[in-house]
Amino acid sequence: MLHHRYYTDPFLTQLSAEVVDARPMGDTYHVVLTDTIFYPTGGGQPHDTGWIDAANVLDVFEEGGQVIHVVDKPVPPGPVTLRLNWERRFYHMQHHTGQHLLSAVFANEYGWATAGFHLGENYTTIDITTPHAEEHVLAQVEQAVNGAIYKDLPIKVYTAEREEAAALPLRKMPTVDTGIRIVEILGYDYSPCGGTHLESTGQIGLLKIIKAEKYKGMTRVYFLCGERAFADYSLKHKLVQDLSNTFSTAVPELAAKVQGEVDLRRGLEAEVQNLQNRVFHYVAKELTAKARGKFIHHVLESDSVDEAQSLARHITAQGEYFAAIEAGSRVVLAHSLENELHVGKLVQEYARPLGGKGGGSPQMAQVFFNDPDNLRKFRLFLQDYGEQF
Repeated sequence: MLHHRYYTDPFLTQLSAEVVDARPMGDTYHVVLTDTIFYPTGGGQPHDTGWIDAANVLDVFEEGGQVIHVVDKPVPPGPVTLRLNWERRFYHMQHHTGQHLLSAVFANEYGWATAGFHLGENYTTIDITTPHAEEHVLAQVEQAVNGAIYKDLPIKVYTAEREEAAALPLRKMPTVDTGIRIVEILGYDYSPCGGTHLESTGQIGLLKIIKAEKYKGMTRVYFLCGERAFADYSLKHKLVQDLSNTFSTAVPELAAKVQGEVDLRRGLEAEVQNLQNRVFHYVAKELTAKARGKFIHHVLESDSVDEAQSLARHITAQGEYFAAIEAGSRVVLAHSLENELHVGKLVQEYARPLGGKGGGSPQMAQVFFNDPDNLRKFRLFLQDYGEQF
């Protein structure tokens, strides 16, 4: 590899090069070029994708000082044209540069170092060395970062030797001793880094912190930059507007309106549950009154397992009974008999050989059948089994 154009010109999207080596590797092919615009995975930044002539670049990695391009079809020796998936590259550049700026503000303003960095397809995260970051702190950091973006500060990338690097206010220590690549955001950050970056902070566009959560004694901060942050804002704006229209409520009052609706629903659900319990109490009394023995079989009109379990509990509360309640393709078993009946083992020994899936405790169990015919067979077994009680 003679050049790494992703370093010297990270905005270059097309390039002519020569194939140095190309060999099959399983279902793919590994290609080495005289020059490349494709960034290999490293330093927390994923690899680029794109095309070498008609071949799709699936992966890029560095090995023994060479950049290996993994492609999906053979690439013949000779000249080739490289084309970069610019959307993916720019997403990486915006978020990697945004990460530098965000980490710098956390470090400069609060003394919190960045111990982890992940640039994912849908969001980017950093792990900062504090067990808790309050919401107002995150808001202040976010505002400071976007303030630096609006200033359109220049970003310089250069190499330095160990002595030169030692004189810089580096946010973290370099991992190499020579040819240390420094990414400098004027007045904010000096960091050794091997990733691709923008030319100025203004090209980040904006940075939005999505959420923060505790992670291994630290705080993991999720954020989006630029085009992806704008897309996220557009999606959420539409969602808020749709909710505002649905509830006929202005956006500033929307949270209170939704909370009121949630509280109302919870109250109604509690009322329904209370009424349902009363109904099942009377159904249980009716079923036990008509029972000829201790075994009671009943088929619900709904397929709710919760309702089946509730009815089974009401039946066993009436005295010594063994109940089998069907709810769709499921059977709930429960008993209050003064013997060693274990309904969980009953499912294991008799329902599973029929294709049933489930289990449970000695007093309550449930089983699911994909095949209605096997459910019918298990029902007949239960009716015969229940006659002994």
